[in-house]
Order: sequence, then structure tokens, then C-alpha cells
Amino acid sequence: MIATPLREKSLVLQQQYGEVTQVAGQALSVRTGETVLRARRAASCLLTPLTGDKVLLVTDHDDAYVLAVLERSQANQATLELPGDTEIRAGGGRLRLTARDGIGMETASDVSLLATQLNVSAVQGEVLVNSLSFTGDLLRGCIDRIKLVGRSFDAVLERYYQRVSRSYRHVDEIDQVKASQMYYEAKNTFSLHAKNTVMTAEELVKVDAEQIHMG
Repeated sequence: MIATPLREKSLVLQQQYGEVTQVAGQALSVRTGETVLRARRAASCLLTPLTGDKVLLVTDHDDAYVLAVLERSQANQATLELPGDTEIRAGGGRLRLTARDGIGMETASDVSLLATQLNVSAVQGEVLVNSLSFTGDLLRGCIDRIKLVGRSFDAVLERYYQRVSRSYRHVDEIDQVKASQMYYEAKNTFSLHAKNTVMTAEELVKVDAEQIHMG
């Protein structure tokens, strides 16, 4: 045991080495030699002490505070615990979080992200959201393959343009189009086949071709 007496405002403070023997919430039991002291974690001690840790503490006649964890009893576990609202600020550079086995974020409330530019890169991703709202000026994507499975799809657009090499569509029940004007153009062949075909017009039906075969 190493004791360093300090005098401040008529208080005699001592710094000691000790070992945490019990953790009960914010209360700690620390053994120093043959004595077990009741101590609290100092605000500057960000690493949460665990049972078996070797710690540095300061004591006076009434109080004892753990200043730092000197040696971790469980090398693979470390918890930084802060009592209230916390802000990590890098005033003059970038802030990077790096972990070998992954990074997890969890909160019972909301997560807010504000940036001039957002870049996300991953080999595989999965997003599960019950309700998603997206507002923006431009959405651009370059995707090799898209597969969607859903119960309904609604879209309200002012203009829709699509260009594909091959298009296949299979409708099990009703395929209905309502338009002010419709125009179809086929470069080679236009084929229309059905068990029953009905064509009606209120004013005019016109068929124009070099040859017309009926029946």
C-alpha cells in the first residue's frame, strides 16, 4: 500500500491502491491492505470499475473516491459510463470510431444524424423499419438486380419515363388503364390475343392497312 498525504483546506487526503471486492450500483467496496472501504466512482473515472479491478482511490476521514482503474481483472470487458447528457467534440479535426468485431448503437429514444454528406459502404446490409418517410430532390441508383415483394404499391407522379431492353409482366387478375389518350407503336409486330375481345367507341373506329384479314 502506498499512501500520499495531501493537505487541502485542513483536510488530510490520502491516495491508495486497492482492489474492488464488491460492486452494488454506484457503491464500491475496495480492499486496501486489511481494510475494506466504501467508495464511490469519481466523475473523472470514466471506466466503470468491476470486481477484482485494481484501482487508485483518494480518501479522507469521511469519503473515499475511486480515481482510476489501474488494472482490469476482465481484459475483454470495458464499460465507459457517464451519468447524464454527454457530448464528444473534436474541435479541430475528424472523429473516428474503430472496432475489430463490430459497433452497436442502441437507444430507447431517437437517433439524429446531421451532415453535409453521408457515405455508407458495406458488403451486405439489412434495414428493418416499420414506417419510413423519405423527402429529397433527387434519388439516383445504380443497381445490378432489384427484387421486391409486397402487398400493395401506390405512386402519384407528374411524369413517368421508363426504357428497358425487354419487359415481361404477368397479371393474375385485372389489368386496367384509364388515360385521356393512348398511343402504342410497334416496329415489327403488334399482337393482341384473348378468348373474347370487345372494342367499342362512341364516335369512330378506323382500321387502315394495305391488307386486312378478318375471320
